[in-house]
Amino acid sequence: MNDATPEPLAMTRAQRRRRILQGTDATPESPATPEPPATPEPTPTPEPTPTPEPPAKTRPPAMTRAQKRAAAAAEAAVDPVPEMPLQPLVTIAVLALAGLLTISAFAGPVLVAVSVALAAGVIAWGWSGLLGLPSPRGTAFVLASGSAAAIGTVLATNSDPFLTWMPAALAGSMIIAFLHQLARRDGRPRLVESVASTITAIAIVVSGASFVALPRTPQGAWVVALGATGVAVSALTDMVGGSRRLRAWLLPLAMLAGGAAAIVVGVTLGGVGWGPSALLGVLAAGISHSIRRALAMLPAISGPRSQLVSAGASVLTGGVVVYVVGRFFLG
Repeated sequence: MNDATPEPLAMTRAQRRRRILQGTDATPESPATPEPPATPEPTPTPEPTPTPEPPAKTRPPAMTRAQKRAAAAAEAAVDPVPEMPLQPLVTIAVLALAGLLTISAFAGPVLVAVSVALAAGVIAWGWSGLLGLPSPRGTAFVLASGSAAAIGTVLATNSDPFLTWMPAALAGSMIIAFLHQLARRDGRPRLVESVASTITAIAIVVSGASFVALPRTPQGAWVVALGATGVAVSALTDMVGGSRRLRAWLLPLAMLAGGAAAIVVGVTLGGVGWGPSALLGVLAAGISHSIRRALAMLPAISGPRSQLVSAGASVLTGGVVVYVVGRFFLG
């Protein structure tokens, strides 16, 4: 259903006039317009405090040309030879081993083999501690096996050439060194360093085993004595290694002193010419000093065991050089 919107009732004429009169007399007031809210006055921004300027740096006085050259020379100056610490135990041990080797050379190859084996045993005992190698027991076993093989083959060879089986002993020792690395169960840390250090020690011992064959050659005992003299005198020159002025001249000083001492011993006692004597003394002294100088830079050299290892290595390293020079000049 649609809701019907009721129509407004019709007004009379009097009602219409009254409404018109009311509309002209009273005008409806318009509603007051609300005033807008007062805008707050902006807060004054404080002025930034001026940062004080840093004081001007004072320039250093200009250097003269001589001062500039001196400063450049001081900056460019590099000590080519590091400091060599004093090691009295190394010197004493080198003197003892060199003297034992000299005395045993006149007694025969067997006692020379015992002397070399003593030095090789010291190296096998402390080589791992000197270089900080992993698996010290295995390394000691490898070095002991290589020493026994090298010394044994030279001692067992009675005919010339006396070093004919030396390469075989060296190769077998290297195979044992590699097998030792394969048998390790510690993850094989520092593998390359361990192999290289072990083979280096084997080479030192094999070189020293050459002394065993010299007493069987003509004037071989004096060849050993001249080489040992050069080694002993070079160890004495190490005592001046604390001098900064002589530090860079230690190697030439050792070679010069070793050659001079070998000449005195060879000419006055052994009847050996001054040329072969000087060459043997210079080479033995230089090689011995070089190996001691290299090992002196290791952190563990301060220990007595490491110093004994350094002494043994410095005596044995030049063995093959002394053998070759002695055979070439003295037969």
